Amino acid sequence: MLAHPFGPLVEAIWVERRKRFLLDVRLADGTEITAHCPNTGAMTGLTNPGARVLLSVSDNPKRRYSHTLEAVEAEGGWVGANTQNPNRVALALARAGRAPFPATGTIRPEVKYGKAERIDLLVTQDDGRRTFVEIKNVHMVERPGEASFPDCVTARGAKHLGALADVVAAGDDALMVFLIQRGDCEVFRLARHIDAAYGVAFDKALAAGVRFAALRCRVDPDGIHADGVIPILDGETVLPLAEAARAAA
Repeated sequence: MLAHPFGPLVEAIWVERRKRFLLDVRLADGTEITAHCPNTGAMTGLTNPGARVLLSVSDNPKRRYSHTLEAVEAEGGWVGANTQNPNRVALALARAGRAPFPATGTIRPEVKYGKAERIDLLVTQDDGRRTFVEIKNVHMVERPGEASFPDCVTARGAKHLGALADVVAAGDDALMVFLIQRGDCEVFRLARHIDAAYGVAFDKALAAGVRFAALRCRVDPDGIHADGVIPILDGETVLPLAEAARAAA
C-alpha cells in the first residue's frame, strides 16, 4: 500500500549537514543549495557525504529553504529521513484499518493526554474503548536485515513509554509502533546497548501491558509503501507476532 506519496522530487548529492536542521546538497547541474533537514536525531548510518538524496520542493514563498530532505540512499536502497512522514503513514494506515492499527474506530491525531503529553494517534471504538498509539521513526541498521531503535540516547522516548504504561494502568489500550522507513529489514531489534535507560523503560511498559509492533515500509521515489508487520527481537527472544500485532484483531 502506498501510504504516503511524495509527489515530484529532486535528486541531489549529500555535501554536509549543518545545525541539525540544514543540509547542504549538490544538484545535478553542480549547483549547491541548502535544504531543510526535518530530522533532529543522530541519523546514524545516513550522514554520508556523497550519498544520493531525494528532496521535495515547496512553492511556498514564505519558506526560507524550498527543498526538504525526504530520503537518503544507504546500503543500495532508499531510506526515509523525514521524521514527520511516519505519523502521516500511520494516519493513512489507521484510516484504512490496516495492521497493526485497530480495524475500526474514530481516529484523531495529536491528542493531548496525561501530564502535558501528546499522543500521535488516538483510536476510539464505537463501544468507547480507546487505543493510544505512539509512532517511532526507525532508520538504523547495525546488522544486515535488522532494524534497530534508538540510534542515540532518548530521554524523551523513555518518557513516552512511561506515559503509555500509565494509559494502560488507567484502563485504556496502548500501542507503540516502530515504523521502519526502509525495506531491507526482516526483523526489528531494540538497541539496548545504545540507550540502557530506554531498554529499562521498554521492559516496564511491556510488563504493564503496552503492546509493540514493528512496521516495515519500503521507500522509493514514488513514496512510502507499507510492507507489513515484522518480528520484534529482544536479545534472543522473539516477541510473538500475535502479541506484537494484536491491535489488528
